[in-house]
Amino acid sequence: MNRKLLFVFLLLAVFVSALEIVLQRHETRILFSVLQELQARQNEIDREWGRLLLEQGTWSTHGRIEEIARGKLNMTLPSVDQLFRARS
Repeated sequence: MNRKLLFVFLLLAVFVSALEIVLQRHETRILFSVLQELQARQNEIDREWGRLLLEQGTWSTHGRIEEIARGKLNMTLPSVDQLFRARS
């Protein structure tokens, strides 16, 4: 009787271990899938960041700022008689 009980216990332990391995592999596959999705999203964000840096560089050029100052704010360069030099 004692050997049968030991055999059943060991058989149950092997079954539980096998089931745990299957569950761990399934969880690993799911987590790997999530990791790939997050890496893809990170790549998208990095590309968008690069585009935004280029756009910022375009919008902040001196020519663009001068164009906006002249067009929207009616700013012009001062004439020579409007200039003065401040002494320090």
